[in-house]
Amino acid sequence: MKIAQGPTLPPGVTCYVDLTGFLHRLAHMPGPHGMDPRQVTSKVTGEPTWGVVGTFNQLNTLAKQRPGRVIAFADSSQDGFRAELLPGYKRKTGSPYLRQQLDRLAQCLPHLGIAVVGAHNEFPGMEAEDLIARAVKAAREPVVIVSYDKDLLQLVKDNVRHYNPQKKHLVTPVNISGYLQQGFLPTKAELAGPDMAVFLACTGDDSDGIRPIGGVGPVTLGQYYERLPKELSNPAKIDALRAIDLEVKKDPGKVANWRQAQINLQATDLDTGRQHEINLETLPEPRPDKEAFRRVLEGLTMLSFLQQYDRWFAPFEARNQPSLSMA
Repeated sequence: MKIAQGPTLPPGVTCYVDLTGFLHRLAHMPGPHGMDPRQVTSKVTGEPTWGVVGTFNQLNTLAKQRPGRVIAFADSSQDGFRAELLPGYKRKTGSPYLRQQLDRLAQCLPHLGIAVVGAHNEFPGMEAEDLIARAVKAAREPVVIVSYDKDLLQLVKDNVRHYNPQKKHLVTPVNISGYLQQGFLPTKAELAGPDMAVFLACTGDDSDGIRPIGGVGPVTLGQYYERLPKELSNPAKIDALRAIDLEVKKDPGKVANWRQAQINLQATDLDTGRQHEINLETLPEPRPDKEAFRRVLEGLTMLSFLQQYDRWFAPFEARNQPSLSMA
């Protein structure tokens, strides 16, 4: 299986960025010379800036690939339906370290020509992945989801690709099956994006606090997948997998907790009524504002950006953002 690497985004494509995922990862990377990232702050305002710096750099690298438009999506700061479904699900703890930086990004990314959606609790309890799923469903043009998050692989379909900026992997409808088989679910069965939601519902996801159902690991699940009928919905797949598990193990007391798998699936699946009901309306269309962004950098004393500012900002000016409406 070949996965495209390097700057391989289709020119002029729309990019949906998982902004919260970017910030969470980049804000916890080691600071300069191994410094605690929480100690990297603005000399003027005192606010933490390490995650902001990392996000600026990642978006600059993305802009150099000449996408037509970039839209960043953020988590609500409120706990949502997943926390109600699963007591162990990750909680929105309201970390000031991350919240301050997300607020700063929401304030200044429009100066780079990047719309920010969700950062002001417009969609209480919803996560960036839910908003991206809704945007993907309404998209009429090709889209690339830019994210470190494996959950969003489930959205890969005809006009949707997934780009991991760390691994520099571009996952497409052509290679999604092999990608999932190699990295997650070893099986001879043909896989599609939505199977990632089933995989996570069964095997769990430590980063989100979703516990595995027990009794079925990736290898066994892959074997069961080879016996699944075609064209099943994700909930129907869970029911069919339960039937296969019972047939194999004979003893109902030894089967996995498939009831929990159905509950987990409500948290992992991004193609449900909860996402379909999100009303994104018309998204803002900010234009790059070089001087306004310069003032942001000066206010934060980000000298490394200012030293070659014209060159750094140039990729954002080069992009052209036509109007974008979500039905």
